[in-house]
Parts: sequence; C-alpha cells; structure tokens
Amino acid sequence: MTLAHELEDAHRAGVGAGIAGMQDPGLGRGRLRGPGVPALAEAAVSSATPFLRAPLLGRISAALLLHPTHAGQCPTCGVPAPCETARALRW
Repeated sequence: MTLAHELEDAHRAGVGAGIAGMQDPGLGRGRLRGPGVPALAEAAVSSATPFLRAPLLGRISAALLLHPTHAGQCPTCGVPAPCETARALRW
C-alpha cells in the first residue's frame, strides 16, 4: 500500500471517528444528530489535515535529503541509490 493510500485510509478513519464522537450519547445535550453530521466530520478532518500532514511531510523531506534517489551511492547507507529508505519514503 502506498503512503497516499495510507493517508486516505487515515482520513476515512478520522472522519468515522469524528462522526462517532459527535453522536456520542455521553455528550448529552451537546450531542449532534442528523444527516449533517457526516458533512461536519468531513469538514473538521479536512480542515485539520494540513496541520497534521505538514510535520510528517517535513520529516519525509528531511529524510530524503539524507537518502537521495539519484544514481550513485546513498551517502547515508553506503549502498547503490535509491536505497531501501529512499524507496520506502517515495510514494
């Protein structure tokens, strides 16, 4: 599974958790119900996603600088490029 697919799966799971959370009976009078709940959960997860992805993408970028994908030898691993790390980080 590619990183893009994993991120989409995580997004769907986040929306599902948001829906369940908004409809939780433990919220009492603050509990949300109705057909608009999925749209609200989607909006909440979508608006938070850039703030969650930015640190992850920054770390991936930094790791790719240490493990270049161009021809030659990976300066970090000492094996022909792209090394296993560079291949795992590419999606």
